[in-house]
Amino acid sequence: MLNASLVVAPSNASGSTLSAAEYTVREERVRVPVQGGVELAVLITRPDANGKFPAIMEYNPYRSLSFREAASSEFQYSTSKNAPHYLAARGYVVVNYDVRGTGSSGGTSQEMYSDAERQDGYDMIEWIADQPWSNGNVGMWGISYGAVVTWQIAGMAPPHLKAVIIRSGTEDPYYDWTYPGGSPRTMFIHGVYGPMMTAYNFAPPDPAFTGDEWADVWQEHLKNNVPWSIGFLQNQVDGPYWQARSVRPNYDRVKAAVFLIGGWADWYFTPALRGFEKLKVPKRVLIGPWNHAWPEDAIPGPRLDGRIEYLKWFDKYLRDVDTGVSEEPPVTIFVRQYQPPAPILEEEAGFFRHENEWPIARTEYVSMFLGQGAKLGRDAYSSNNEDDRDSFTYKPSVGTMSGIVGRGGVGKWALPLDQREDEAYSLNYTTAPLEGDTEVTGTPSANLFASSTAEVAYFHVRISDVAPDGTSKLVTDGGLNATRRDSRTDPERLTPDTVYELDFPLKSMAYIFPAGHRIRVSISSADFQNAWPVSKAAINTILKGGKFSSNIVLPVVPAQNPALPKPSLHASPVPPSLADLESKPKHEITKDLVNPTTTVRTAEPDGTATRSFMVSDATPASAILKGTKRYEVSLPEGGVIVEAHTVTTSDENIFRHVVTVEITLDGKLFFNKSWTVSVPRMLN
Repeated sequence: MLNASLVVAPSNASGSTLSAAEYTVREERVRVPVQGGVELAVLITRPDANGKFPAIMEYNPYRSLSFREAASSEFQYSTSKNAPHYLAARGYVVVNYDVRGTGSSGGTSQEMYSDAERQDGYDMIEWIADQPWSNGNVGMWGISYGAVVTWQIAGMAPPHLKAVIIRSGTEDPYYDWTYPGGSPRTMFIHGVYGPMMTAYNFAPPDPAFTGDEWADVWQEHLKNNVPWSIGFLQNQVDGPYWQARSVRPNYDRVKAAVFLIGGWADWYFTPALRGFEKLKVPKRVLIGPWNHAWPEDAIPGPRLDGRIEYLKWFDKYLRDVDTGVSEEPPVTIFVRQYQPPAPILEEEAGFFRHENEWPIARTEYVSMFLGQGAKLGRDAYSSNNEDDRDSFTYKPSVGTMSGIVGRGGVGKWALPLDQREDEAYSLNYTTAPLEGDTEVTGTPSANLFASSTAEVAYFHVRISDVAPDGTSKLVTDGGLNATRRDSRTDPERLTPDTVYELDFPLKSMAYIFPAGHRIRVSISSADFQNAWPVSKAAINTILKGGKFSSNIVLPVVPAQNPALPKPSLHASPVPPSLADLESKPKHEITKDLVNPTTTVRTAEPDGTATRSFMVSDATPASAILKGTKRYEVSLPEGGVIVEAHTVTTSDENIFRHVVTVEITLDGKLFFNKSWTVSVPRMLN
């Protein structure tokens, strides 16, 4: 059912005409030479007509070229599959290609977002501009990997790149993706993404894009490709490896107009809002309630028909058509409202609202102090006793109810649940029942005075909405490995029992705490399903008195006065339905009460991927993460099955990472290779 907050408009807000579907569409499969003699596999979807047209480029390593097609109906539309045909019918040339060394492209790939890959992106923008069907105005867009590389290429500022759309991407892959707060991400990176990309990058190319050279392209991949997950573990600090892949903090390098799209159930909403704040070009940001999908088929709803928003952007900056987009408020956010937590939601409670800027100018930054008796309030704790403190035992298993960032391979499931199980092993500070509705919209921050009995400690902060019945709903969170308190590049050990001031941002939010509910801040030293546990057992302490007044800063936002017009948005033609999700994934957490260990296991419904991650409350340094991925491809010579296995383990001193690839062709062993790396733990 369409959320009541969505204003369904018959046309775009300005009333101007967007590009209409007036062309038949043709596809061309070509191979484009780039640096080093490599040929990229390229799919061109364009109007079947003479003339010069604006173009839009997208690339990724996900072997998706063969799955681009026209939508069978409006009710089946998917931007990931159908957008090239949709845009080509409206007078755009859409260019998709496989990253070098992946899919059907030649060359090799040893690293994600490599220098050569990024240079290819720059060169392809200029190649497109030079084609006879191009009018010289080139855009770029993508989701996930495609969004991250759109950030990267925009930061390189090729002369003909005029506009981009970034759906769920980050300009800082180290901080937002692989090492949140300085700790290695667990289930998603090493359980899901690592084995998945290993399987994809060692699978055969599509002969439809390589012709008779498919075997040679495949052999080049098999001989020289390297699992990307190795590079993740070998680069544990934010040094040259990650800085070369980041636009942050050098936003001035971006010259194209930027439209950012995020979702609260996704994991890149904070960088979307952060990037919008920092950019100095024409810009727009749209944040919905969605997971890691385009607004047309994302969940939770309400879904939007984003195609109109995409056309408004590209028509304006690639065709110079007055679509009205530059006159609209540049920020559109979905403000969430309370509903009980659940592992999956069909639709989120809340409403869309325009804002003129981000951060919102009328924001009141309210410090909420941690007080005596587990209280949270606006007044600093009055004790002058600088020794007034609360301590807790570091338990690596805390975080069982926090959900999996990126959903950890369980599709649309694994949203956060009732936080009370984790709160039992956390420090908790709670307000009195709120006298009125309280909107917190912005990026909260933690200002903690903390100490630890260990040289390495991680602090994780959760903000929850506590309902009158006691249900605790996670609203936002964030963490910091305290050895990164001054530098993400050069971590420093803690001196045990020494007080440190830790200032770090939490994830952005837009949420209304209802009257009668309470706001709770919980502090622990683990985020079990998302962050690798630090190696040292510890008693960790938060100080509250005197000059050590630990607090959380909340961006409290009063009502607009005067109110801006409501967003004029179109409902998606593809309504969300939980009936489509009958094939449920596996997501279970078990505890061994003897050892004691806690293990999370997830699996795809079809059995093509499994993961498990085990931590020990008795020996935090010891953790084991296993991931598998099976990928099948049909060739004229027979069926190909690629199986990738990863095992990542840790002790007090090292990470050990083992990757194995086994390929069968027509039921017979065709290829087998393994890699083993051991790297020192860098204070994590």
